[in-house]
Amino acid sequence: MKTLKFLKNIVFLVCFLMLQPAFAQFGKASKAELPDSYDFDYIYKLKMTHKKGDITFDYYLSKDEEYFGFDSPEMNKGNNDSKIFMVMDAELQIAAMFMEMMDKKVVQKTKLKASDFKSDDDMSDYTFTEIDSKTINGYECEGYVSENDEVKITFYITDDVPVSFSKAFGSNVKNMPKGFNGAIVEKYAENGLMMEMTYVDKKKSKNNMTMECISLEETEFSIDTTKYGSMLSAFGG
Repeated sequence: MKTLKFLKNIVFLVCFLMLQPAFAQFGKASKAELPDSYDFDYIYKLKMTHKKGDITFDYYLSKDEEYFGFDSPEMNKGNNDSKIFMVMDAELQIAAMFMEMMDKKVVQKTKLKASDFKSDDDMSDYTFTEIDSKTINGYECEGYVSENDEVKITFYITDDVPVSFSKAFGSNVKNMPKGFNGAIVEKYAENGLMMEMTYVDKKKSKNNMTMECISLEETEFSIDTTKYGSMLSAFGG
């Protein structure tokens, strides 16, 4: 859907990742050697509210590394005997899906392409306006409005945090859509998290949605990759 594709790019622009874990599109299986562990420092919980219902994502962020992980209740819904956890690793250029099923731990690695993090969208007809700041979850956030004749996006970002998605996505202004205000990207290149966003489709209200950070907490969660085998080895292939 065009709307979701656009939203994916908007979220990326404000140092946040893509909404949909549709990793099959990124490329073929990868033989890259994983680090012994993926270690995370913070959990960033995001709630997306849409006409069709709410979805909550848990994102695991590292202060220094070029990767992040995430899962969602929806990813494991209806699978009482299985668990799925995703890691996006920019340094290795892979998406790794860690799965627990039938008492087996397996990992599927998929190649990422540089083009997956670039946008061909033209935003030259959008206006970008800074609005009043506000406090969200105890963090002082600066507000911005991006708008044209079809949509209006209001978002709030804070740099009062030690983590962001910029290491994993890259903060290169060349990756931004044409016409986007690159100063915003540069400002939040080191630390920056979107804490709230409202998307309004002026022509199709059914596409309206909001996203809000409902918590940001420290964690010591790690994935021990040495305990995960390939699909073939785990099931006797």
